[in-house]
Amino acid sequence: MRADAAANRARILAVAASAFSADGLDVSLDEVARRAGVGPGTIYRHFPTKTALVDAAIADGVSALARTATELAASARPVEAFYTLVSELITRGAQSHALAERLGRSGIDIGPVIAKPLRQLRAALARLFHRAQRVGGIRREVTIRDLDALLAGAHTLHTHAKGGPHLVALLFESLRLHT
Repeated sequence: MRADAAANRARILAVAASAFSADGLDVSLDEVARRAGVGPGTIYRHFPTKTALVDAAIADGVSALARTATELAASARPVEAFYTLVSELITRGAQSHALAERLGRSGIDIGPVIAKPLRQLRAALARLFHRAQRVGGIRREVTIRDLDALLAGAHTLHTHAKGGPHLVALLFESLRLHT
């Protein structure tokens, strides 16, 4: 891909992610093109359908989180790294209503472009979770399935009108092992 085409693609993905997060999935491809400062043809060359653009925007964000998770999974301080990652997942997940909407639609599977970075993210999160748990930073009875449910609930806590970071801190406290 030429440098200008790669730059256009990156700008389109960033604008699309922002537009879908702020305004939902009803934002048209023409509107994304306008906001990105490119013609509609440029959008369609990179993303032949709206689903392709939504999937690519989500995959781009998940890939960034997967890279962060992989870096944190290698940390010498797994407990701090775990809570840093979980904070990032909660904050960015709560901000990405398009992701929740896209993944939550019944009968629609996530696209294969999303599946790979999502697997990478989940694998790195699981490694970090188990490392933090082994060194006593997470209660033994908490499972990775529990963590999935807690993360889903934490998105709601974070965005609730009376919620926010203080409720997420309470959630973290419930995960910690106290001796």
